[in-house]
Amino acid sequence: MTSQKMDDSTLKTLSNATNAAKQGDLDEAIPLLKEVLSEYPDNEVANGMLASIYLQIGALEDAEHRFTELLRTHPENPLARFQLGMCYLSMNRPQEALSTWQPLLADQEEFMAHFHSGLAQLELGNHKESYELVQVAAHRMPSNHPLYPKLLEVRSDLIAVLEQAE
Repeated sequence: MTSQKMDDSTLKTLSNATNAAKQGDLDEAIPLLKEVLSEYPDNEVANGMLASIYLQIGALEDAEHRFTELLRTHPENPLARFQLGMCYLSMNRPQEALSTWQPLLADQEEFMAHFHSGLAQLELGNHKESYELVQVAAHRMPSNHPLYPKLLEVRSDLIAVLEQAE
């Protein structure tokens, strides 16, 4: 949602940015999104797209800033919350990722934040907590999801570690 209605020219700029991003032309999309945000700084779509592009190209501090600002103005945005957690995980800040994802774990159908929270717990050396989160994700993630084989591998590794610890 946007906090104010955009004029036609800015909507066209946002549309052009969206098309550029879809085509993988991120160098074209970034200045267009910045142009939209110069007129509508709290625009949810433009902020989310720009933050996601920054995350994709590895500009992690810029991504963190944009996702944080997006959540400040749109705290209910689950995609921004998930992506901010991914940003923290990429920055080797697993505890911050876990805190960011915590609200998403209440969703009874959610599996991505569970899986990645399990990976964050694994980074922290918390094997039991990691296994519990990965197990929830395994029950919810569709078996045809691209990450499902990785989830099964992580779960298998965790089972072996936990059995060895007994």
